[in-house]
Amino acid sequence: MNHHDQVLLESFERIYCLLEKETQNLTEIKSAYAEKIRQWEDEIKAYAMMIEEISLPARFILEHILSLKFKSGQMAVEAENITQGFSGIGDIIVEKFGIIRISTGNLQLSWRDELYNYLFYPDKVELRTNDERTTIKLFFSQQFDGKDIQRFSAVTESRQLLYIHPALKKYLEPCQP
Repeated sequence: MNHHDQVLLESFERIYCLLEKETQNLTEIKSAYAEKIRQWEDEIKAYAMMIEEISLPARFILEHILSLKFKSGQMAVEAENITQGFSGIGDIIVEKFGIIRISTGNLQLSWRDELYNYLFYPDKVELRTNDERTTIKLFFSQQFDGKDIQRFSAVTESRQLLYIHPALKKYLEPCQP
């Protein structure tokens, strides 16, 4: 965990404690505003779990998806017999035991991080179960950013990384004079 991750976790902890206290004050109030505060509490907890609970490849994917969400980007999904075309991105949640949930369009996708390996391409990712029986493909409306790839350069050391496309790998190589 790098210094920035530690700073983020400390910030999430302070915010979470404040929101938790406020939700306790709002237990009797049935209002859309009170529900939104409860939702923020869950979101902050999920963001902290992204840093603490999941592998670096999964975190890299989720941070890219979050970036797309904030920029009104879209994601498409292919998994088994399910196909979801490019749609807006909804909730991104990390739960206990590294269970990741993402909603996009009418689909809620979930997987357990430790059971999957990852293959990275410029504008998509493939998630394969360890036994390679199941594959989930996530397609993105925007490619991975070179700065993000450099920030997550340690992803190449993860045992869960099966492949990284040469177009992405070039961002990990030292600059040539």
